[in-house]
Amino acid sequence: MANSISDLEKQGKFSSGEAEVEVEAGIDDVKTNGLDREEYDPHTGVKRGLKTRHISMMAIAGIIGPGLFIGIGRGLALCGPAALIIGFFIVGCMGLIMMFSIGELNTLYDFNFNTHAEKWVDPAFGATVGWYYVILWICNVIQEYVSFTNILTFYTDVVPIWGWFLIFWFVFTLYQQLGVEAFGEAEYVLALTKLVFITAFYVFAIIYAAGGIKGRSPGNPFKETPFADGFKSILNSFVYAGVYMSGIESISLTVSESKNPRRAIPLAVKQTMFRILFVYFGICISYGITVPYDHPALSSENRTMKSPMTIAFTDAGWANAGYYVSTVVVITCFSSINCAIYLASRSLYNLSHEGYAPKIFQTHNKSGVPYVAIHTVHLFSFLNLLTLSGSGAKVYAYMVNISGVCTFIVWSAICFTHIRFRKGWLKQGHTLAELPYIAPFFPYLTYAALAVGIILMLVQGWSCFDPWSAPDFVDMYILLPLFPVFYYGYKYYFKTKYISYEDMDFETGKRFTGEQVEMLKIQDQNEKKKPLFHRMTHIFS
Repeated sequence: MANSISDLEKQGKFSSGEAEVEVEAGIDDVKTNGLDREEYDPHTGVKRGLKTRHISMMAIAGIIGPGLFIGIGRGLALCGPAALIIGFFIVGCMGLIMMFSIGELNTLYDFNFNTHAEKWVDPAFGATVGWYYVILWICNVIQEYVSFTNILTFYTDVVPIWGWFLIFWFVFTLYQQLGVEAFGEAEYVLALTKLVFITAFYVFAIIYAAGGIKGRSPGNPFKETPFADGFKSILNSFVYAGVYMSGIESISLTVSESKNPRRAIPLAVKQTMFRILFVYFGICISYGITVPYDHPALSSENRTMKSPMTIAFTDAGWANAGYYVSTVVVITCFSSINCAIYLASRSLYNLSHEGYAPKIFQTHNKSGVPYVAIHTVHLFSFLNLLTLSGSGAKVYAYMVNISGVCTFIVWSAICFTHIRFRKGWLKQGHTLAELPYIAPFFPYLTYAALAVGIILMLVQGWSCFDPWSAPDFVDMYILLPLFPVFYYGYKYYFKTKYISYEDMDFETGKRFTGEQVEMLKIQDQNEKKKPLFHRMTHIFS
């Protein structure tokens, strides 16, 4: 590097003293030693309105949907509490390592992960990953509407399910036009609310399992019924873990709409550990200590009543617990549906800007809202009405399976892209000191995560073999052979080439020079000297 930290200090460009180099965690209209950030992304035209606290809270609890309160009940019945924890642990480790990759890639460049795949692997590869991500979130939009409309019928059956859907379809359509600042603020409040609900249930679960409610006890499900079907239970758990953890990678899509991605992205990566431990492990443990997997209510026809949370409250003596849980799920759905529409539309919008989707999806209004992409992905939500037929449960299961395999494919692609990026970076003579964020224990963890991802893709649909089910086989595995079809189709049509390490372009789109990275690292050092409470204020300021 041209200048060391001490050299830069001697030149008077800045001092390492806190008085002269100070970065307040809550400040997002970033003017960091001249590293200004424009209000609108010059490449895509979207508005940079997401603050660090928005992205931080989205990383912690943003994409938590109704599945974690209701859908996981089916997972508990099929797997058992111990199998759920093992499955979430394995998938969680892969997800965390994948987030390390995103941290390294997205602090240096403003691209989302499929654009990184285009630059460091092959444009056709990036386009395919991008379309798979669109598919993932369209399926999630459908799932969330199914849960949302069914839960609303718990309050009254005067309005039919399709009626609730039409009412809130227009509500969400209008809300999406408000702009990214409104989305960020709403997600911030809703994510905090979800954390409060989850924490309250944890406190209840501990008291209930410890015998704190007189005359009521759940027994010891972990000891008495740990696995529903032995090793097969663990294999079953992978799909649920993949579906409910999908979304942690979404911070990569917020980069172009973030006011300060250099601060927000590494912070969000670190908070992923909290999300995995507190939210996912916490839910699995709290359900596991309060509800046995063979509880008859888990197979209830009513979605609210088969929620493990409802079952635990009801068994503890709260007869009207269903209303509380329904309220929690409704609030959760407001957040998860908004997020799903946002992520699906932004993925489609970015693909269009890269030239791999019709140009009409690039259309946005004066506020930077890509309304054509939003309305297009939102129209797919009408497919949730298929669940009104007699095979509704089957349709919902298909959406879950597709989401799960898409998650593993996308995560594996991100890890592979990171491996290619780092190799090319070093081969061209760059050093790790030039990177604002360095993924820990590279390449060992990244290779391990890639291997786990490939294994999960292959084993997640094992249940279709025992007993054999051709429809389930197609649903669970069709996206694997379709990946090379997409890839080679794009490759043939656009005449793309696999990017060699020597041909990788690390200059176009790079946010920082080597000297600026040195400045930022000194700012990080000063930030670490501040009290812990001061460093945590970014979540609330």
